Amino acid sequence: MTAALVVDASVTAAWFLPDEANAYTEAALQATAERDVWVPALWQLEMGNLLLSAQRRRRISDAKRRELVAAAAGLRLRVDREPVSMIDLDALAAAHALSAYDAVYLELALRRRLPLATLDSALRKALARSGAALAVLDP
Repeated sequence: MTAALVVDASVTAAWFLPDEANAYTEAALQATAERDVWVPALWQLEMGNLLLSAQRRRRISDAKRRELVAAAAGLRLRVDREPVSMIDLDALAAAHALSAYDAVYLELALRRRLPLATLDSALRKALARSGAALAVLDP
Protein backbone atom coordinates (compact mmCIF):
# COMPACT_ATOMS: atom_id res chain seq x y z
CA MET A 1 0.00 0.00 0.00
CA THR A 2 1.24 3.48 -0.86
CA ALA A 3 2.06 5.96 1.89
CA ALA A 4 -0.80 7.22 4.03
CA LEU A 5 -1.97 10.83 4.22
CA VAL A 6 -4.36 13.16 6.01
CA VAL A 7 -7.07 15.06 4.12
CA ASP A 8 -8.92 18.12 5.37
CA ALA A 9 -12.44 19.38 4.78
CA SER A 10 -11.33 21.83 2.06
CA VAL A 11 -10.35 18.84 -0.07
CA THR A 12 -13.19 16.51 0.80
CA ALA A 13 -15.85 19.18 0.28
CA ALA A 14 -15.06 18.93 -3.43
CA TRP A 15 -15.86 15.22 -3.37
CA PHE A 16 -19.49 16.10 -2.64
CA LEU A 17 -19.86 19.49 -4.34
CA PRO A 18 -18.45 18.90 -7.83
CA ASP A 19 -18.29 22.59 -8.74
CA GLU A 20 -15.46 22.82 -6.15
CA ALA A 21 -13.49 19.89 -7.60
CA ASN A 22 -10.11 20.14 -9.29
CA ALA A 23 -7.35 17.71 -10.24
CA TYR A 24 -5.85 17.80 -6.73
CA THR A 25 -9.14 16.97 -4.97
CA GLU A 26 -9.87 14.23 -7.51
CA ALA A 27 -6.42 12.70 -6.88
CA ALA A 28 -7.11 12.80 -3.14
CA LEU A 29 -10.38 10.95 -3.67
CA GLN A 30 -8.59 8.36 -5.80
CA ALA A 31 -6.05 7.95 -2.99
CA THR A 32 -8.79 6.57 -0.75
CA ALA A 33 -8.79 3.42 -2.90
CA GLU A 34 -5.03 2.96 -2.69
CA ARG A 35 -3.87 4.40 0.64
CA ASP A 36 -4.79 4.85 4.25
CA VAL A 37 -6.42 8.27 4.25
CA TRP A 38 -6.86 9.78 7.70
CA VAL A 39 -9.27 12.39 9.01
CA PRO A 40 -9.84 13.60 12.58
CA ALA A 41 -13.19 12.82 14.20
CA LEU A 42 -14.05 16.51 13.65
CA TRP A 43 -14.27 15.76 9.93
CA GLN A 44 -17.63 14.01 10.36
CA LEU A 45 -19.11 17.15 11.92
CA GLU A 46 -17.59 19.40 9.29
CA MET A 47 -18.96 17.30 6.44
CA GLY A 48 -22.39 17.11 8.04
CA ASN A 49 -22.43 20.87 8.47
CA LEU A 50 -21.13 21.48 4.95
CA LEU A 51 -23.94 19.42 3.44
CA LEU A 52 -26.61 21.00 5.63
CA SER A 53 -25.33 24.45 4.64
CA ALA A 54 -25.36 23.45 0.97
CA GLN A 55 -29.00 22.42 1.30
CA ARG A 56 -29.94 25.63 3.13
CA ARG A 57 -28.31 27.66 0.35
CA ARG A 58 -30.29 25.60 -2.17
CA ARG A 59 -27.17 24.15 -3.78
CA ILE A 60 -28.57 20.66 -3.14
CA SER A 61 -31.94 19.19 -2.22
CA ASP A 62 -32.85 17.40 0.99
CA ALA A 63 -32.77 14.08 -0.84
CA LYS A 64 -29.36 14.86 -2.33
CA ARG A 65 -28.01 15.85 1.11
CA ARG A 66 -29.13 12.52 2.56
CA GLU A 67 -27.57 10.69 -0.40
CA LEU A 68 -24.28 12.56 0.07
CA VAL A 69 -24.22 11.96 3.83
CA ALA A 70 -24.58 8.24 3.14
CA ALA A 71 -21.80 8.44 0.56
CA ALA A 72 -19.54 10.27 3.03
CA ALA A 73 -20.26 7.68 5.71
CA GLY A 74 -19.30 4.96 3.26
CA LEU A 75 -15.93 6.38 2.29
CA ARG A 76 -12.85 4.32 3.02
CA LEU A 77 -11.36 6.76 5.54
CA ARG A 78 -9.51 6.11 8.77
CA VAL A 79 -11.05 8.29 11.48
CA ASP A 80 -8.59 9.25 14.20
CA ARG A 81 -10.39 9.25 17.53
CA GLU A 82 -7.36 9.79 19.74
CA PRO A 83 -8.04 12.51 22.31
CA VAL A 84 -6.01 15.66 21.79
CA SER A 85 -5.36 18.20 24.50
CA MET A 86 -7.33 21.41 24.13
CA ILE A 87 -4.27 23.28 25.42
CA ASP A 88 -2.06 21.72 22.72
CA LEU A 89 -4.58 22.53 19.98
CA ASP A 90 -4.91 26.09 21.21
CA ALA A 91 -1.13 26.52 21.21
CA LEU A 92 -0.83 25.05 17.71
CA ALA A 93 -3.63 27.25 16.37
CA ALA A 94 -2.14 30.37 17.97
CA ALA A 95 1.40 29.61 16.78
CA HIS A 96 0.28 29.24 13.18
CA ALA A 97 -2.64 31.71 13.04
CA LEU A 98 -5.12 28.90 12.35
CA SER A 99 -8.66 28.24 13.46
CA ALA A 100 -8.97 25.51 16.06
CA TYR A 101 -10.66 23.43 13.36
CA ASP A 102 -7.68 23.68 11.01
CA ALA A 103 -5.26 23.06 13.88
CA VAL A 104 -6.89 19.64 14.37
CA TYR A 105 -5.81 18.61 10.86
CA LEU A 106 -2.29 19.98 11.37
CA GLU A 107 -2.00 18.19 14.71
CA LEU A 108 -3.06 14.90 13.14
CA ALA A 109 -0.52 15.26 10.32
CA LEU A 110 2.25 16.12 12.77
CA ARG A 111 1.38 13.38 15.26
CA ARG A 112 1.12 10.66 12.61
CA ARG A 113 4.02 12.12 10.58
CA LEU A 114 1.88 12.14 7.45
CA PRO A 115 1.51 14.64 4.61
CA LEU A 116 -1.70 16.69 4.60
CA ALA A 117 -3.85 17.32 1.54
CA THR A 118 -5.43 20.76 1.83
CA LEU A 119 -6.53 23.66 -0.36
CA ASP A 120 -6.50 26.07 2.59
CA SER A 121 -3.74 28.68 2.16
CA ALA A 122 -3.28 29.34 5.90
CA LEU A 123 -2.97 25.63 6.56
CA ARG A 124 -0.46 25.26 3.71
CA LYS A 125 1.66 28.02 5.26
CA ALA A 126 1.40 26.33 8.67
CA LEU A 127 2.59 23.06 7.13
CA ALA A 128 5.71 24.74 5.81
CA ARG A 129 6.43 26.51 9.12
CA SER A 130 5.82 23.40 11.23
CA GLY A 131 7.93 21.04 9.15
CA ALA A 132 4.93 18.95 8.11
CA ALA A 133 4.52 18.05 4.45
CA LEU A 134 1.88 19.02 1.95
CA ALA A 135 0.55 15.90 0.24
CA VAL A 136 1.69 15.71 -3.36
CA LEU A 137 -1.02 14.00 -5.36
CA ASP A 138 -0.66 13.15 -9.02
CA PRO A 139 -3.89 13.43 -10.95
